[in-house]
This record gives sequence, structure tokens and C-alpha cells, in this order.
Amino acid sequence: ICTYVCIVADPDESPAARFFVGTIPSLIYSGVEHLFGKRIISKIEKFLDRSLQIAYLIVVLGSWSIVFAYGYPAIKKSRYISTNHQYAGYIVFIMCMSSWHYACQKSPGHITNRTLPLFDHYQYDNLLYTNRLCPTTKIRKLARSKYDRFSKKHVPRFDHFCGWLNQAIGEQNYRWFLLFLIVHVFMCFYGSWALGRVLYGEVLEKNLLNATFFNAVTGAEVKADYFIIFHYLFMKYFQICGVFILMSVMSVVLGVFLMFHLYITSRNMTTNEFFKWQSFRRLHRKEKYKFEKAQAEGKISSDNGIGSKVESVSKQLSDVDIGCTGPMVAGPVQEGIQEDETIDPGLLPGNIYDNGIILNFYEIIFPLSYRGEAIERFNLSLNGGYGESNDEQNDHVHDHRPKPKSI
Repeated sequence: ICTYVCIVADPDESPAARFFVGTIPSLIYSGVEHLFGKRIISKIEKFLDRSLQIAYLIVVLGSWSIVFAYGYPAIKKSRYISTNHQYAGYIVFIMCMSSWHYACQKSPGHITNRTLPLFDHYQYDNLLYTNRLCPTTKIRKLARSKYDRFSKKHVPRFDHFCGWLNQAIGEQNYRWFLLFLIVHVFMCFYGSWALGRVLYGEVLEKNLLNATFFNAVTGAEVKADYFIIFHYLFMKYFQICGVFILMSVMSVVLGVFLMFHLYITSRNMTTNEFFKWQSFRRLHRKEKYKFEKAQAEGKISSDNGIGSKVESVSKQLSDVDIGCTGPMVAGPVQEGIQEDETIDPGLLPGNIYDNGIILNFYEIIFPLSYRGEAIERFNLSLNGGYGESNDEQNDHVHDHRPKPKSI
């Protein structure tokens, strides 16, 4: 019951969920704020906002400190790895910290009444995105944009919020996020290989595979095996082994994460859209199964639901907060079709923003808002030649946007 109320149930629909995830936290927050004062709470909130950045610095700088203090002397003594890797390590370290700092500083772009023309590139697909007002900022919600409650900005081509960067990832900084990922994947693979060579050299240098070890407790002789050798290396080179294991694990984790982002980039999808598409396909399959079952039982005719179709299914999708690993709640779904209602959802539509791998990557490397057409549109708006009143924003779609490839 607790899991359902606190995690699964929608607070907008369930009074119990609203009480446990809304009312109670608000009362606790108000009590703590009254006890310590708004100034202290504000400082704590700022610290918590940057907690993952602080954790990143502790882990990365701590690991590099161990490499410099223990790894470099071991490389210098080893005959199995060139000392040139000491100099290469400094370059990798600079690349690592620079890419992180740059990704932290670069803005994703912010949509306001003034900058709206600069980011007005994409057509509405009337599936994931429809022409409507943003309920938070009260300006037209551009296709592929989303209001990010962490940065409190409306972000164009919103991807996700990255806690490690304390930054929303969107149209203008996604390329720097990708660079940050690529550099760190390379750093982890390179570091794992270099430290692995140092440890492997120790095994060969002392012929540990054929060595005999003594049990410190019983004094018995023990023939070497992989576990004993690992235990020996871990005890003698504890710091180096610790960083080696960390880098090896992170090589796999970050490598998979990078492959995911390269995949969605090749399809011209964002993380936000990827999980929305998953939810939509799930809903589409559910409604298709219901329709075909009802049709087989003779309860409805083949043209039942004409006119609602895909749009009826898409109305069940809603925005949720997106982090590095996906939605931060159970799923971006809200009820839009009654359980006893049966419709034909039609054919599964495609992603209208997919223009092919080359153009998709080109769009990331050279964002549309930096191109001449967008800048000209923005300058025109400053002179009053572009724009729309607040009353017109909700029902007016400009026809100057480039038409994406149809699927």
C-alpha cells in the first residue's frame, strides 16, 4: 500500500497520494523552515542542488590524486608500460576537467516571450507535442520543449536534467554533454588499461602465477591461483586496485550510457521523447489489443473510433521530470481513455523529426538556433516583424518552420 500511495499513484488523482507526497512533505518543510529560518534553508537547498557536482569532484579528483601519487611512481618502475603515459595522463586529466566545467557552464537555451522566435524550428507532431500554452510560463509551448522545474526554465529541445552537471540538457548544450560523455568514457577505458598494465607487469615481474604463498595464520603453503594473486595485489597496491576497479566498472556504465545517447541522436530523439515513445507504444498496443478483441467478439464495427484514433491514445501522455536514467516517477502516463471505451488507435505513427543519421548528428553539432534562419527570425522579432500576442499564442502555428522528413 505504501509503495502504491507514495510511488505509483498519481497525486492529482489520488487524495491519499496527494496527502503523503504533497501535504506531509510541505508540513515538514514548513516546520523545518520555521525552526531554522529561510536563510539557512536556502543555503541548504543550494548545497543539495550541487550535491552530485560535489560528489563528482570528490570521486574524480580523489581518483586522479591516487593516480598521480601512487600510479605514476608504479608506471615509472614498470617495464611493461611506457613512461610517456605519465604525460598523456596529464592531458587526459585536463580534458576531463575541462569538458565537465564547460558542460556545467553552457546553457541549454531558455525560451521566453523574447527568445521564442529563436527556437521556433519544429512542427508539432500532434502526438508527443501539441500547440498549447505552457501551464507554468504561460507562453506557447514549442514542439520538443519542456519546462524544467529544477532550473525553473523552459528549455528548447529538452533532453533531461543532469545532476552531475547541475544543468538542464537541451538544444544549445547537448553537444557539450555528448563531448563530456565521450571524454569520460575514454578516460575510464584508458585509465583501466594503464593501471591494468601496471598490475599485470607486477604479476609477470614476480612470476606470481607460479609462486607459492604462505597462509599467515596456519603457515601452510598455498599454490597460487587467480583469487590469491588478486588478493596479494589488492593488499600491496590497495589504492591502485581501488581506482582500477572503479574505472573498469565506470567504463562499462558510461559506455552503455554513451551508446544510448548516440542511438537516440541517430534517431533524432531526446531522452524525454524516448521514454514518451515507449509509453505511447505501450498504450497503442493496449488499445489495439482491446479493439481487435472487441471486434472479434462482434461488439464493435471496424470503423468504430474513427476520428479519435492515435490522438486519443496520445492524450494519455503527460510531461514528467526526466533525469539521466529516465522518468523520475512511475511513467509519463495519465488516464485519457475510460476503461470501458474501445477505439481503433490506427497505425503506429513514426518520428517526424528523424531526418537520417547524418542530418540528425549535424543538427546536434550545429544547433538550429545558431543558424542564419533562426537568427534572422529573432532579429525580425526585435523589429516587430515577427511575433504573436498572448491571445494568439494558443491557436497560431507559424508556417515558416522547416518541414521535417515524413515517416
